[in-house]
Amino acid sequence: MDKSSRGTALWLCVTAYQLIYSMITSSFALSVLPREAERLNSEASSLWLAVYVMICGATQLVCPVAGMCSDRVSSAWGRRRPFLVAGSLVSSAGFVLLYFASLWSWPKTFMLGLFVTEMALNVAYAAHAALPADLSAASARDLESTGPCRDAEAGIVSGIMALHSFIGAVLAMGVMELMKGQPLQMFYIIYAAGVVFCSSIVCSVAKEEASVHETALPSRGEILSAYTLDLQTDLDFFWVCCGRLLFYTSQAVIVFMEYFIRDMFEVKEEAVVISRLSTLVLIGQLVGAAVALPSSRLSDRFGCKPMVFASCYVLCATFLTFIMAPKFGWCVMEIGATLYGLGAGSYMSVDYALALKCLPTSKESAQSFGLWGIAGFLGSCLGPFLVGGVLFFFPQPGSQPKAWQRSHFQFKGYALGILVAGALPALAVIRATMYIRREV
Repeated sequence: MDKSSRGTALWLCVTAYQLIYSMITSSFALSVLPREAERLNSEASSLWLAVYVMICGATQLVCPVAGMCSDRVSSAWGRRRPFLVAGSLVSSAGFVLLYFASLWSWPKTFMLGLFVTEMALNVAYAAHAALPADLSAASARDLESTGPCRDAEAGIVSGIMALHSFIGAVLAMGVMELMKGQPLQMFYIIYAAGVVFCSSIVCSVAKEEASVHETALPSRGEILSAYTLDLQTDLDFFWVCCGRLLFYTSQAVIVFMEYFIRDMFEVKEEAVVISRLSTLVLIGQLVGAAVALPSSRLSDRFGCKPMVFASCYVLCATFLTFIMAPKFGWCVMEIGATLYGLGAGSYMSVDYALALKCLPTSKESAQSFGLWGIAGFLGSCLGPFLVGGVLFFFPQPGSQPKAWQRSHFQFKGYALGILVAGALPALAVIRATMYIRREV
């Protein structure tokens, strides 16, 4: 195995937590949460789904504080691995709580379990996101480097992170297929086992230097400062975060795709809806996985900005294709899924690299990636509420006898939601990226 292959294999292992994180978020958004919203809340399932997604996103607010604490911790294991282990163990226990809350139909306990589990997952994610920057900085310490990660490594790490994201989503679809006809609660057992397995790989391979200094808890003022940026010195990172916020706003369209298939293609059986949804997502994720590493190589050659511009135009074409699909047939949905894979794969292949190359000078890497994660949270909250709110005002006539039980929606509601929460934010990503002054 040559040096390049060894480096790629190392980064594949170091970033393995991204795989299980993606698997959980994908199956949560596409299958588990929509079904739990209808099982546990008979009224206004679309709004309850938006609430569940918002809980998942809101817990990312912990990321900057978790990153700040990991920057300061004193441990023979280094700065990041203790938080990765702690977050993984607590989240695994949280999945057990979700198992019983779902089994016994306790909606309030389910929301509590969802909050605790997602909080722990994001604590672990905040520590994990800073690992590549830390390890790359250590490997380059004796070399000339203008940032925490050399450009070549930034590209390959970003591509591998995207690859893990798409492979995780493909695994999610595989699990959804295997779990058809099985109790929904089995997902939570699989999640718990996957978190323990992937975090074990990361902790075994990532050899951090011991962090030997006095552990200092952040003050209230320091905690507040973790959520701010100095726009005079860190304006580029601000626009990176804005672009990420808008990108994840546009991804909210996918959260409601199960409802879209059911209503626009008049599919009555849940198993058929899940099968069609799995097919679409599998197409998109396989295409995304196929283009992730090649796109990261192209970004090394041509820069990140052209890749962002191209990916967002493709995403706009994707959303327009979805709107036309009910008129022209199911094959158009499959074309849209292919376009989605091209667009999302190209963007995500440079997403991490953009953040690495524009990291603030006034913050440690974990704090910065915490803010970067919050940008995704804001988008993942804004998008579902835009789509869910639009759909709520366009119920199918006579679908339910009560106003608060509207669970089937009209075409114009879906079309407007896709345009407002999908196409327009994707175009706005281009504008935000144009404001980045650094050559990336």
